[in-house]
Amino acid sequence: AMTSAGEVMLEKVMKQMKGDMLAASEEYNMLDKMHSTTEAKLKELTSTASNINENIQNLEKKKADLNPLLDQITDLETSVDELLNTAQLLDDYSKRIESKYKEIIISRRS
Repeated sequence: AMTSAGEVMLEKVMKQMKGDMLAASEEYNMLDKMHSTTEAKLKELTSTASNINENIQNLEKKKADLNPLLDQITDLETSVDELLNTAQLLDDYSKRIESKYKEIIISRRS
């Protein structure tokens, strides 16, 4: 009877150990899958970050290429403003000359 009880106990312990090992094996497989998924996601994020960095560098180069043109536009705007001011001064001056001319004509008639 004692041997039989020992065998039953041994069988239960072995069954428990087998269950624990199976659970550990399943947990390991799950962790391995999680690791693979995380590794793939990390590679994807690394690639995305690299692409973003490359795009930023391309945009910075384009901005650098555009800066001289933007400077030319600013210079052109300044020149146009100066030209408009000069045109206004000429217009004012021509009106004064016209006014003086009319005064001279009127004074000669009198």
